[in-house]
Amino acid sequence: MKKQKIIFALVGILIFYGVIGHIINAGAQKDLKSAADPQIKVVATTTILRDFSQQIIGDKGSVSVIIEGGMCPGHYDYTPSDINLVSDADIVLYHGFEWNQFLQELLTAADNTDAAYSMSGDGGLGWTQWGSPGNAPLFLDVICTHLNNTYPILNETFNQNCDNFKAHISTKKAEIEAQNALYYNFTDVKAYIMKHQTAFMSWLGFNITGDWDKDDNSMTPSDFDAIIDGAYETGADIIVMNYQSGTDIGKEAADYLGIPSVPLLNFPGVYGIQTYLEQLDFNIALLNWALNNGADPRTSSNEIGLDLWIPLATFALIGILLIIYMRSRNIKAQIRN
Repeated sequence: MKKQKIIFALVGILIFYGVIGHIINAGAQKDLKSAADPQIKVVATTTILRDFSQQIIGDKGSVSVIIEGGMCPGHYDYTPSDINLVSDADIVLYHGFEWNQFLQELLTAADNTDAAYSMSGDGGLGWTQWGSPGNAPLFLDVICTHLNNTYPILNETFNQNCDNFKAHISTKKAEIEAQNALYYNFTDVKAYIMKHQTAFMSWLGFNITGDWDKDDNSMTPSDFDAIIDGAYETGADIIVMNYQSGTDIGKEAADYLGIPSVPLLNFPGVYGIQTYLEQLDFNIALLNWALNNGADPRTSSNEIGLDLWIPLATFALIGILLIIYMRSRNIKAQIRN
């Protein structure tokens, strides 16, 4: 009887700490959200611009996004919820190409065209690709300047956060370059690529033998043949697709030629990748998988957050203790009989 009381007391303690831990973690998340200034109203068209701007804003506000990471921004159709999202935004950050595709119509419907701020217009970046860590800080500077102009009271915070994030990018850049020289050996590997990955692949030292600019949905049979012919004639070692532009055509061409292919990310938001720095690591790992038989990063992207681990661990321990208790009772019953 004494052991039974002890077991139930332990179960009670575990339940108590599990619930309390879950509440504490949820409360921490709530405090983080409440710390954000509700007066900061920034919306980004893509997940990469959301990450860049969120890194600068930090805990002073939360950035919303229109197009999720797995979608192609070039074929996006806005929804009624998007109208509500941008209707009272102070800033709507966009690259440039979105304006004629959907953004002008969306902001007109929301009666908020003045909020638009383009990386390729006022920002002056043109069609600069952010994939290379050498280019990413250029976007951060443009975004930080506009945030400072819109929310001058937070200039010190924004500038400090921007400098800190650029330092993280610089460190990651140096780390990857050192690993490339020592282990990856991507330099001079011949690659036939989707053009949206040009900056990233050039930075790593790949020998880009040719490229294509159409997404999978726009491809014709002759376009497909052109990729095969181009990759074959230039002796490409690998075909590199842009994930958000489609992955089927490039893979089919590579399979036909008997060479590897990879769909690199241009925007975070898939395979558990949420930030630009994570995207850099993921793309490097994917290339290493294709060319050096490294681990495939796509097979280990599902993660369980702390707010789920606490109750799951609690209930697992409860289950184990109950099993022990029931077995103990069965053993005692057998002895008595």
